[in-house]
Amino acid sequence: MRSPRSLRGRLVLGAVAVGLVFATLFGAVATLRLHQVEDAAVDTALRTRLDLVRDEVRSDGTLRPDRGSPQTDLVQVLGPGGEVLTSGPALAGVPPLVSLDEVRSHGSSGARSDRSLQHPDIDLAVLGVPLVLSGTSPAGTGALVVAVDAEGFTAARADLLSLLLVGLVAVVLAIAVLSWVLAGRALRSVTTLTEEAEAIRAGDLADGLPVPADDAELARLVGALNRMLGRLHDSHNRELAFAADAGHRLRTPVATLRAEAELALREPDPAQHLAALRQIVRDADQLTLIVDRMLARNRSRARTAAEPVRSSLESETIRWLRQAGLLGVTFTLQLLSGLTNDITCPELIDVVDPIVDNAIRHTPRGGQVAMILVLDPTPARLRVDVTNSGAGIPRELVPQVFDAWVSGRDASVAGGLGLWLARETARDSGGEVTLVDPSPGRTTFRVVLPCGIAGQDDPDSSS
Repeated sequence: MRSPRSLRGRLVLGAVAVGLVFATLFGAVATLRLHQVEDAAVDTALRTRLDLVRDEVRSDGTLRPDRGSPQTDLVQVLGPGGEVLTSGPALAGVPPLVSLDEVRSHGSSGARSDRSLQHPDIDLAVLGVPLVLSGTSPAGTGALVVAVDAEGFTAARADLLSLLLVGLVAVVLAIAVLSWVLAGRALRSVTTLTEEAEAIRAGDLADGLPVPADDAELARLVGALNRMLGRLHDSHNRELAFAADAGHRLRTPVATLRAEAELALREPDPAQHLAALRQIVRDADQLTLIVDRMLARNRSRARTAAEPVRSSLESETIRWLRQAGLLGVTFTLQLLSGLTNDITCPELIDVVDPIVDNAIRHTPRGGQVAMILVLDPTPARLRVDVTNSGAGIPRELVPQVFDAWVSGRDASVAGGLGLWLARETARDSGGEVTLVDPSPGRTTFRVVLPCGIAGQDDPDSSS
């Protein structure tokens, strides 16, 4: 299993990722803008030089005597045939910087290009515009070509880009450091909460965790955790109380078994001796059944696989039929339509068995016990009705019928736990057990449990 990653580290990585995206976009936009500014500055310099040079060119294409001035230093005049008629001192002997055909194709707006010369070693931005030459032979349209040194612009752009790159890297690093510090401060409360939670013992559940006053989100979480701890505390106390009560109440039937065994040892009459032993066996079986039901509740919580309902009912039905037959009671089981072979309900037997056993034992000889199973598809619930034709439940016991140790019979052998265990087991799985009809001749208990389909998720996980 992969170990969990640090939340603080993930927050920092997220902040750095956002910073990198921002830096990349900002760098791309800034670089584009620098190119645009550079191109505009170069174009302005070229057209300014072009305006200055126009007045220095004669009609025959030659430059005036002061052509050594800076504005005519990087100038070429092309004749109607594309040859260089005149050039500034810096471009002496240099072939045309731009072709005459390219100048003519661009018209009065001029042809713009960049050139790198070896002799002299210089990078130039070039602009050529048409020039009418009337003093040449033959007369025609040539071109006036001006250039500016682009190395200064290129160097300035490179410096700005380097500065921009360094600045963006510094911003990303600052974001990483700042997010690490802020995340650490924000999660300091979580670290403190973790340490306090580690120190909580079983007896401290009711105290809960201290609620931070300056962190609303964490205060909500701690409040929810404290409510959960309170429920665990209450459940733990109920379990302890029940265990103590069960231990106290089981003393009486255990002492009764011992007394019956001692009396059986002293009984000289073989028939009475045999009857006493049989009573001991019945009482021991009843105690065993009670303990098994108490353990079944814990087993149902840890169940990992669910057997289909029809399969689990087959063996249990045989046992219920045998138990009912021994007491002279008729037991019937009816599965209504919709209950297919792949329907599962892990807690069905643990919940239904105490109810069926209770119904059989409280039905007089010749009576009937009927169990009906119905599938409610939306939501997926299994409904079980268990009805018996006994004397019914006394009115004074109806409100406490699901309480532990409540029984309509003598509880000297630890009776009164079956219905309580059935309801608690059903509730643990998201179900419920209710008394539908307590009247004599038709006492009905209803069980509702979540169900699923074999091979899919446990229905408990979706309840």
